[in-house]
Amino acid sequence: MPFHFEFDKKNKILLIVVEGDYGDDEQVIINGRIREKCKELGAVAGIGDMSGVTAFNVSLGVLQNAAKAPAPYDVGVPRYLVAPADHTFGMSRMYQLAADKTRAGLKVVRSREEALADLGVRNASFERVSELAEAL
Repeated sequence: MPFHFEFDKKNKILLIVVEGDYGDDEQVIINGRIREKCKELGAVAGIGDMSGVTAFNVSLGVLQNAAKAPAPYDVGVPRYLVAPADHTFGMSRMYQLAADKTRAGLKVVRSREEALADLGVRNASFERVSELAEAL
């Protein structure tokens, strides 16, 4: 599952674009990578866009463990999961509910535009940043 990071310098929004198959290994790896990029870039908001996910195969146990682990963002940082497909949306909502104590304020939305509108951002300009993810 390849993923990459993009950043809107003006609004300091970190965007994680996820594509392909998303499974247990990817769930474990991605939070650490997000944490690294947040600190490096000084992100004040985050969007995880799963529009390009073709298969979502994260086990319930891994999903619950990830939800209970420390959040990759600082407390108070608004963050969004973009999940347009019904199955991905449902799994993202389960993650959101399980993560309520560690990720208060996490929102699951159907589009990147919905997340940006909620942030009050009209003209985001994302630029790709260096790859942290190798082909898994």
